[in-house]
Amino acid sequence: MARALHGSGSVNPKRQRGFTLIEMMVVVVIVGILATLAVVGYRKLVQSSHVSEAMNMVQSIRVAQEAYHSETQQYADISVDLTSWYPSSAPDGKHVTAWGGSCSNCVTGQTWSNLPVHVDGPVLFGYATKAGAAGSSPAALPSDISSQMDLTSVTRSPTEWYMVTAMCDLDNNGSPYTYVVTTSWSNQVFTYNEGQ
Repeated sequence: MARALHGSGSVNPKRQRGFTLIEMMVVVVIVGILATLAVVGYRKLVQSSHVSEAMNMVQSIRVAQEAYHSETQQYADISVDLTSWYPSSAPDGKHVTAWGGSCSNCVTGQTWSNLPVHVDGPVLFGYATKAGAAGSSPAALPSDISSQMDLTSVTRSPTEWYMVTAMCDLDNNGSPYTYVVTTSWSNQVFTYNEGQ
């Protein structure tokens, strides 16, 4: 007697299974965490590129100061003080400003065109440079960073000097500002509040 391989009922179809609500919630949380990490990384990359602009410009101003000194035997005293920014008087981190316009914050008779600074395009930061003769006191740094870069040991410079500062409110919240500073007394470029 032959027996039927299949019973009288129809074959049970394979049970189709979907995602449970918990599985979907886990996936959404993981995607959210990855998206947050990507946004934070992107912001750091953008801020780093902005600070790189300032570091490159400060180095260009340093080279221009040395070139100016080799021709005139003095450094160019361009800015009224180290908080009189050019080309934008209030660099806010949102707008770029073309280099080469008029300078309302310059010492009388001086303009940035006197200093041979090579600029590739519009800039985000504001820049200032002060200079002085041997025996003079250095210019005052912005109050935000004067305690971080202690120049009290340099009350009277034994040689001619210059100082360069760059400032921008990268996150446009009013404070703290990002600064890039260099002086003729040091070969280093200092950065303050880089990630702010």
